[in-house]
Amino acid sequence: MKKLFIFIFFLGIFSLFVGSKEYRFRGEEPTRLVMAYEMSYKSSFYQPTYLGEEYYRKPPLINWLIIASSKIWNWNKFTGRFISIVASILTALLIYLFGKIYIFKEDLPSILSAVIFLSFIDVTFWYGFLIEIDMTLTFIAISLIFCMIVAFEKRSYLFFSGSGILTGFAFLLKGFPAFVFLGATYTALLIYHIFIKNFSAKLIYGFFLSVISSFIPITFWILNLSHPVEYISVLWSESFGRVNQSKDLLKFFYHLFYYPLLNIKQTLLVSAVFIIFAVFKKFRFEFKQNSMIFALIVIFLLNYIPYWISAGARGRYILPMLPIVAILLANFFYYSGKDRIIKILSGVIAFTFFVRVIAGLFYFPYETSKKDYYSKVSRKIFSDITQKGEIVSDCDVHKGLIFYLDVLTGKMITSERKNPNWRYYISCYKKVDGKLIGSYRIKSDIINLYEREK
Repeated sequence: MKKLFIFIFFLGIFSLFVGSKEYRFRGEEPTRLVMAYEMSYKSSFYQPTYLGEEYYRKPPLINWLIIASSKIWNWNKFTGRFISIVASILTALLIYLFGKIYIFKEDLPSILSAVIFLSFIDVTFWYGFLIEIDMTLTFIAISLIFCMIVAFEKRSYLFFSGSGILTGFAFLLKGFPAFVFLGATYTALLIYHIFIKNFSAKLIYGFFLSVISSFIPITFWILNLSHPVEYISVLWSESFGRVNQSKDLLKFFYHLFYYPLLNIKQTLLVSAVFIIFAVFKKFRFEFKQNSMIFALIVIFLLNYIPYWISAGARGRYILPMLPIVAILLANFFYYSGKDRIIKILSGVIAFTFFVRVIAGLFYFPYETSKKDYYSKVSRKIFSDITQKGEIVSDCDVHKGLIFYLDVLTGKMITSERKNPNWRYYISCYKKVDGKLIGSYRIKSDIINLYEREK
């Protein structure tokens, strides 16, 4: 059985790579690449920009990681996707190690936990390889949580400091929600240790040390910003603006009902197997007698509730909790006492990975050939730019177009405000005072290329 689990584990890792290099852009992927490219081009690594204009909605850590990846892969889609794939692998390995040392004390359920995590639909088919911050945040956040658990267990100021440093890095990825992870996890563990009558003053001192340590990477970054107050203000609005949607009672109660269903969809197909067997067993769960499982449940609940009661929360916001879900599910399945359940689960997980491989080999290329507008249009625009000169654009929506043209031209396309002496203007919105030399369609939008007349 152990060899089977190891095979499935490597199959899951392999599946993340298949088709990831060429698959078309999804969502905000090109946003991350453009900002990282601009940082690298200008050798200015603290303030993200888009078209040369300062961008305040996200901190810069993901850009730094993409720049590091570009030293290996140069500038293409896989440059960013490699970060998410590595984060997925590291998260799975961390789940295994933590399970082996602190939860199960044996290999099989620990490997099963890692395999379950990799098999979640949101990991296998989406955030496990797309250029988003979520999987990198998952790795840092679960490292923070595990570090805090060890700090409580060992009464270790070193691990409390480590959890704080990790919180600082989480802030540099996501902003203020990093402190929600820290506060909710600390509160959960404090409740747990009070409950088991294992409280000491060191736990209070350790929390303050965590908070102080968290400001080390944050302060280093802020001190290098030109407009730190404006940046922090926008991050605050970005981080907690969605909470205001809960004031609409209809949206609030709809979210309370819908959000758990969305989370179940995110964790298919394993969650479906769990529900079927849980109903079959009439929800008589059999957990191994391990108090750490109880601690993980409390940690999960206290980290989950803020997103459950926030009507604006997206499904991906709870991705950092999925490693805990994977451990809890592994505990349920492995200690159910029925080999048949493990065999069925293994088959379902292997099926998930095989489908991902097939999708990467056949469906991804098909979808890319049909919908990869940005690479096709960018090549046409590049071929129509026949003279040397600066290129500007107002395209704040079609960021994939800007990324490809940055790479093709070897330059950095900016806004007109940043470079009024332009030679070519790529317009997504307005008629420009210049000679129209090309028009291109992206879905229902018309992109016009103007050349400044002498």
